[in-house]
Amino acid sequence: MASRSVILFTKWGITMPFDALAVTALQQEYKQALVNGRIDRIFQPSREKVAFSVFHPFPRRDLWLLFSIHPRFYRSHLIEKKPVSPQEPPAFCMLLRKYLQGGRFLAVSQPSSERILHFKIENYNAGERLTVFTLIFEATGRFANLLLVDGEGRILDALKRLPERDGQSRPVLPGVPYTPPPTPAGRRLETLAPQDLQVIIDRSPAERPLRQILVEEVLGVSPFLATEVLSRAGLDPKTTAGAISPEQTPAQAEKIHSVLDELYRQVNAGESHPYCYEKNGQPADFFPYRPHSLPEPALVPVASLSQAVAKTLDRREHREEMASRQRKLLKIITRAKKKTEKKAQRQRDELAQAEDADLWRLYGELLTAYRHQVPKGAGQVELVNYYDPEGKTVTIPLDPSLPANQNAQNYYKKYAKAKKGQTRIATELEKTKEELAYLESLESSLQNDLDLEELAAVEAEMQEAGLTKGRRIPGRPRQAPGGRPALFRSSEGWEILVGKNNRQNDQLTFKLSTPRDLWFHTQKIPGSHVLIRCGGKEPGKEALLEAANLAVYFSKARHSSKVPVDYTERRHVRKPAGARPGFVLYKNFQTLTITPDPELLKRLGIEVDRSE
Repeated sequence: MASRSVILFTKWGITMPFDALAVTALQQEYKQALVNGRIDRIFQPSREKVAFSVFHPFPRRDLWLLFSIHPRFYRSHLIEKKPVSPQEPPAFCMLLRKYLQGGRFLAVSQPSSERILHFKIENYNAGERLTVFTLIFEATGRFANLLLVDGEGRILDALKRLPERDGQSRPVLPGVPYTPPPTPAGRRLETLAPQDLQVIIDRSPAERPLRQILVEEVLGVSPFLATEVLSRAGLDPKTTAGAISPEQTPAQAEKIHSVLDELYRQVNAGESHPYCYEKNGQPADFFPYRPHSLPEPALVPVASLSQAVAKTLDRREHREEMASRQRKLLKIITRAKKKTEKKAQRQRDELAQAEDADLWRLYGELLTAYRHQVPKGAGQVELVNYYDPEGKTVTIPLDPSLPANQNAQNYYKKYAKAKKGQTRIATELEKTKEELAYLESLESSLQNDLDLEELAAVEAEMQEAGLTKGRRIPGRPRQAPGGRPALFRSSEGWEILVGKNNRQNDQLTFKLSTPRDLWFHTQKIPGSHVLIRCGGKEPGKEALLEAANLAVYFSKARHSSKVPVDYTERRHVRKPAGARPGFVLYKNFQTLTITPDPELLKRLGIEVDRSE
């Protein structure tokens, strides 16, 4: 038997349950926050998300309600501000606006032990009387959905339509009567009795763990909740049914039921106390209760479950979306780098050939001087090199169809062309090297932890460089601002600025600095510009080390040791005319050799992942 519960497996190894108990806690929050609230606006930030702007008259407040049917990060919670939305709303958003905008929340309910929420919304429908619609959010894993149902129980539309095919026995289409997702067999939390639990344990195979019994036999119990309940009941979650003697079963079943029932009653009464579980200083999991089975120092109380969900799932989805976009851009840059590297190799080969120019001139001179010694129709000839003090000979390849003087003329032409091309190829090779350095600077930027604005600036820069294609959105600036450089405070109190993309690098170096500030960069390695705002004063050795460590951390040499970092006063840094964003030349520098220090970086607020 399968319980309708879900676990999101995280990279931290802790399970994050968006189970029936969590949905119950959200239901209680929504009853307090949304009922009698009026829907002002509706937005659809993406194909998987819908957001409602809600005004509540008493107490007067503006709220934002989010639904997401992301297959991994599906959720519903209150958010603090309007999300960024497309200029042209999708069809489902327009339908919601048609039927729900201006409407009022009447009630929020949850079907028994289900991960489903029903929102009853009352609104005047054009040409009809006051109508009650039901907005249904199904938090059912990869099949999560958001549906609008009319007063007669028919689906008006859904965020994700499911036709009756591919094994889908429950069609979700406009005009079809709404049927809830199929419910697995099992006892329900609110009606479960100690005797029921006792019978289940007695009838289970001896090797069946109690944790598995709770998950598979009680609707709405997730694996983590089962672990928590057994822990509170003083039992090892790995305890099997056979490890409990028949005489002990009633007492143990009563103890387990008591804990489970108490948790359910507290949450259902709106008395939940949400917590976030933190890993490395970041929210990793959320719970509608304080987990006794997790270390207390890592548990942080939060004001509401909405806030806990936002801090965990919202953050994880955002990071995954950003990582996905960064990976796509990195692939584009990797392809461009390979193409540029091949171009550079061709130019180096051409340059190597061009360096044979003096040899071709010699061939021409010797053929001219010794033309009478060249046999007619010969494929090559061996002549004395009169420039050689020892009088050694030189073997010269010939075109057998041509006389000696024409072979000589051909070599003179190759010599003239090679000499002329040598300068051109050298110039082109230098430009190709600059192009490669620029691509590596973009690559280095994308390896930083960028926010949305910083990533948009890199995307815009790549589009302007012709690396990606895109249509400019009317009303948007041609150049994305790129965000502000990251600000750190040295142990001596100096401000240290770090550019996380090329636009920030230019801004930091040429707009936010003074001529006597100290400027840092990894030597001949793509990376960020770093600046100590000292204005000509001399920072101590510790500040120099901190700035140099930041320069290494925000570079392609992040995981290297003994990295040379150059530093100089900003007045010795210049940008050549027409140079790419982030490209500079500098002089009068000193060099520090740095092996990144995780403890030093931690003092600056950077947690280094030692597993990388």
